[in-house]
Amino acid sequence: MSKHDYSDVLSALRKLVGDQHVVTDPSELQVLGCDWTKIFTVDPLAAVFPATTGEVSAVLKFCHKNHICVVPSGGRTGLAGGAVAGNKEIVLSLKRMAKIEAVDCVGLTIQCEAGATTQAVQEAALAAGLFFALDLAAKGSSHIGGNIATNAGGLKLIRYGGMREQVMGLEVVLPDGTILDMNYRLRKNNTGYDLKQLFIGSEGTLGVVTRATLRLMPKPRNVQVACLGVNSFTDILGILTRCNQEGVAITAFEFFTDIAHGIVLKHAQGARTPFQERMPFYVILEVEEGPGQASGVMESLLEKIFAEGICVDAVIAQNSTQFKELWSLRENITESLSAHGHVRKNDISLPIDQLDSFIAELEAEIVRSPKDIEIVLFGHIGDGNLHINYVGPNSSDKKDFQLKSRQVEERIFALLPKYKGSVSAEHGIGLLKKKDLKFSRSEVEIKFMRALKNMVDPDGIMNPGKIFE
Repeated sequence: MSKHDYSDVLSALRKLVGDQHVVTDPSELQVLGCDWTKIFTVDPLAAVFPATTGEVSAVLKFCHKNHICVVPSGGRTGLAGGAVAGNKEIVLSLKRMAKIEAVDCVGLTIQCEAGATTQAVQEAALAAGLFFALDLAAKGSSHIGGNIATNAGGLKLIRYGGMREQVMGLEVVLPDGTILDMNYRLRKNNTGYDLKQLFIGSEGTLGVVTRATLRLMPKPRNVQVACLGVNSFTDILGILTRCNQEGVAITAFEFFTDIAHGIVLKHAQGARTPFQERMPFYVILEVEEGPGQASGVMESLLEKIFAEGICVDAVIAQNSTQFKELWSLRENITESLSAHGHVRKNDISLPIDQLDSFIAELEAEIVRSPKDIEIVLFGHIGDGNLHINYVGPNSSDKKDFQLKSRQVEERIFALLPKYKGSVSAEHGIGLLKKKDLKFSRSEVEIKFMRALKNMVDPDGIMNPGKIFE
């Protein structure tokens, strides 16, 4: 496309959404065309900010007619390159479409536009005396549309499920501009294919989510949190087993290694360890005392865990300040890693009962890895989600670090088919993991996925190059 053609495209887009809502400044585009990966070339033609579903439809109709590629954009907090525009695409941001439209306290739903942040939806639910269950570290920045496109998981998945479980209805604009209204509030709708499920987790490759109806629930009551120190990963699974056998309502079950703990203590302001002695592994356990239950569920549970010898020490939060302090030990890991050095991130998923065997093989790979690469583990272990972080010193060459950590990563990914694991638990495939899809999906599955993509987007204009070539 020539510069003259660029000019014509920009003029047409400005007529559709208004002059001030088409951004072409190169410095702004470097931000708007990128996500948190920060490792891919960024080169969009422009960023467009529609205000209505009708404007989204008009932009996509124009782009479809003129064979112009589009990259949907939310809060750009992804870690797989799913929101990167690197080849003169149009970045389509829904930042202006952020309305919370209705909260239904009888049917327990909330309706919002796709540009609303996760935190805004949480706060709207809370103001109505209700609870929106998706909880992410990036909740202040991440958009609901992006959460849907990536099927975000988060801290509370073990109790409430991920984004897929929160979605009741969707409005989606297809690549040719057709508006597909599936924004129902029905809890039962057994009328054939559940089409909205195609778009949840599709990473913007099939269309643009513009509006959603989400599930709400009553606020959790009497939530308690404890940090447990343990000697082995096997003990972590023993604690989870005991929790399940006791029938406690687990609202979160997180783990991190002492290496991760040390990095947080070094880099997170005000962080302190709750224990007199450090241990190899830690668990953040959050439980809810249900109606009619006697108080002290956590104390009773910990007594049984200690009796089994699978916990060395434990601290229960006694007030809201301690509650936040214990959670911060887990939530500050990602930010602390970035301050610590170069980081390459993975979020893999395995059947929970296979985690122990996988960790044993993983530890062998850690021993084989280059000595200047530190492998830091943490994750939502209660739902089988393990975050593997490769960390190199800031003084090292970044390209050399990426190359060496990628070699270790490939060996670890190659272990996953044996366990029927996934190379991406919650961050998607994007640009980062296209070559690794084969470790999680069969040739038949990938062929079927491609067929769906070609049917909905035959010209390949929607988020090109993501998931597969």
